[in-house]
Amino acid sequence: MRQSRWRINLRSNGAALSCNEALPSLLALFLASRRSYQNRPALWIEGRTFTYSELYDAAGRLAGVIRAARSHDAGYQRYQCGLLVNRTPTAYAAVLASLMVGSPYVPLNPRFPRSRLRDVLLSSAVDTIVVDHRSSAVVGPLLDSLPRPLTVLMPDAETAVDYAALPRGHRYIPRGEIEGTSPAAPTADCSAEDGAYLLFTSGSTGTPKGVLISHGNAAAYVNNARARYRPGPEDRFSQLFDFSFDLSVHDMFLAWSSGACLYCAPERGGVAGLGDFIRRCGLTFWFSVPATAAFMRQLRMLKPCSYPTLRWSLFCGEALPMGLARAWQEAAPNSIVENLYGPTEATVAFTAYRLPRQRRSELDELPTVPIGMPLAGQKVMLVDDNGKPMPDGEAGELCLGGSQVAAGYWRARGQSASRFQPPQCADAEGMRWYRTGDRAVMNREHGLIFLGRIDRQVKIRGHRVELMEVENAMRVAAATDMVAALPWPIGDDGLALGLVGLVARSQKTAAEIIDGCRGRLPDYMVPSQLYRVANWPLNGNGKTDYTSLTGLLRNADVELQ
Repeated sequence: MRQSRWRINLRSNGAALSCNEALPSLLALFLASRRSYQNRPALWIEGRTFTYSELYDAAGRLAGVIRAARSHDAGYQRYQCGLLVNRTPTAYAAVLASLMVGSPYVPLNPRFPRSRLRDVLLSSAVDTIVVDHRSSAVVGPLLDSLPRPLTVLMPDAETAVDYAALPRGHRYIPRGEIEGTSPAAPTADCSAEDGAYLLFTSGSTGTPKGVLISHGNAAAYVNNARARYRPGPEDRFSQLFDFSFDLSVHDMFLAWSSGACLYCAPERGGVAGLGDFIRRCGLTFWFSVPATAAFMRQLRMLKPCSYPTLRWSLFCGEALPMGLARAWQEAAPNSIVENLYGPTEATVAFTAYRLPRQRRSELDELPTVPIGMPLAGQKVMLVDDNGKPMPDGEAGELCLGGSQVAAGYWRARGQSASRFQPPQCADAEGMRWYRTGDRAVMNREHGLIFLGRIDRQVKIRGHRVELMEVENAMRVAAATDMVAALPWPIGDDGLALGLVGLVARSQKTAAEIIDGCRGRLPDYMVPSQLYRVANWPLNGNGKTDYTSLTGLLRNADVELQ
């Protein structure tokens, strides 16, 4: 039985949902702004601006094609929309189109290896893929490896000639047919438990884990963020994240829920062009991983008063070094700096800490900025190995509970049971919980202090990486079990700038091993260098001694392969 529909009145800078509207889904938040700000800019990409009405119309045409293609199937509600896109006008229209037909969208990052994209498609319930012009070279090889037919929307392809060489068995729909289809009205039947988007994160077994975020999860986060940051129609939001990174949801829907405009960082120029991007576009909201700010600092782009238009400077995805936060605060003196924390399983961000403008010695002595306290309506708890709450002031595993926590991993009951379990206390009853695998301690004045991971999971450029997954790929490529992946080098700010691999007893060359990994892993998970270890260190249990391997790297006692 479907859940009852939410009915709520939302007001934000003049935009309102009437009490007869369906639940405040991500789409409903956009629709409210479209009604109130239809001629205002909603999206800016490389000098081209799209209004709320233009973006809505483009999404409606895509939605009409998707709905027509599914009209013969009574079970269409179980399907999802794959988005093989990368920050183009088509990409953003496709996000909204998926939501308009009541389907969760599944990001398919065109930068990822074909094998990984294939795993995502086989694990999900995608029946339709939207492809933009930047991803057209990827779609052919990907579709050629799939065992089931898909409907492929190609809004940037003029005619059938553009995809005549693509694999047969799939239905291809080019721009002309899309533009000739009647736009679809947004679906009116949507519950809090229905999926909004399905993301796949790194998995220790080598297979990505799916996390289905519901409309209830997403709406809870966006409404919390709106109340905290109070964006308005004059604001200008940065957008640096790929859709496969859930921080993109913050950018899109916090902007679109308030009538503001989303500004996509140009692909050209990389980090070196971000300073000019902020100034030229007059951005007021900045959101990035700390590693981006660290690279900007290395390029001497954080000079005092460099970015006076910024009102908010938000960071998430990995630990934020205190020195880096202070340097950014000086570069953007009119903005408030906040450090956010949250895994994909708990919807974008779950806790926040606002960095005081005035220096405090006890705070500045911390290596990283605290992650603070939970957002409104959410709860945190520190537990021991058995799930029992820790005494006040003692470190433990961080557990998250509340409306932002997902129901579990997609089609993985065993993994869900081990991670989505409540702490063993009465205070944990009545809500969903997630055990993060992160260690933290509660500080009375500053809230939660992040202490690192319990397992071998790391953050590389803001992306969560299971080192075991990297090692699984290395074992296949190197044809040896004597492998290890380590975050290296470590920058001056304490952030891992990349990964390196260490191997022993392999006849493969470094180039062969790295190429093998590149065929299985996203770019940010591929070791940048390979080192050969003559005497593989083991601990007292006969397992790889990672501490000793790190020492070998630090002391340069390994041979570059």
